[in-house]
Amino acid sequence: MCTVSFVPNSNGFLIGMNRDEQRSRVMGNPPSIRRCGDLAALYPSEPGGGTWVGVNSAGICAALINWYSRSQEQGKAPVSRGTIIPHLMGCLNLEQIDRSLMTLPLDHMNPFRLFIIGRESGVVREYRSEGTDFEQLEHPWLTGHWFSSGIHETSVAATRGAVCSKANSEPDAGTLRWLKRLHSSHDPEEGESSICMHRHDAVTVSMTLLQFQNQTVSMSYHKGSPCQIAGEASHNSRLMIGPI
Repeated sequence: MCTVSFVPNSNGFLIGMNRDEQRSRVMGNPPSIRRCGDLAALYPSEPGGGTWVGVNSAGICAALINWYSRSQEQGKAPVSRGTIIPHLMGCLNLEQIDRSLMTLPLDHMNPFRLFIIGRESGVVREYRSEGTDFEQLEHPWLTGHWFSSGIHETSVAATRGAVCSKANSEPDAGTLRWLKRLHSSHDPEEGESSICMHRHDAVTVSMTLLQFQNQTVSMSYHKGSPCQIAGEASHNSRLMIGPI
């Protein structure tokens, strides 16, 4: 259950990601810089080390959402999808991403959608896996929004998509302030379909905003429901693009 937004601009691009989880789940840790192979990587993490969004010093950004509308594993415990992005953060380019993905135990993972944005790729590459292989799609270098939901995923995506389409016509559309407001939205009403999601058993637990500008990526991590956040992020980090 998540929302991912990609917003290109003249200086680079923005990424926004809401993480929606069960209310009983342990809260994630704020972003930190880690070494992945020969590269530095910046991402928030689960207590076990997995993550849902990250960026490395080669300028590769990754965001992952669960694909609930596809059949989920029953019985045996699957390999956590949270391990995917840390596994990829040592990659320098999309070709290495392709090869690295093939080494994952996809047949032991629940379905997912992975979005990769390279600083010089000119496209948003999406990988979809249903457990044995993956399908590759390319989205144009234009504003885009993608959604997942553990309940009524297709209708929830349609509702959130309509909210995003309406927001794209606002005067300050494309700005960081606008993106934060969009990911805090309760339109058309607070509930399972709102981007800032609220259900009796689940809720948006964090919002992560990335601003890629020139040779620097800034990451703002907002812990808790975005609608309850007033003021600055609970954690701000910065990663320089280039060798470490």
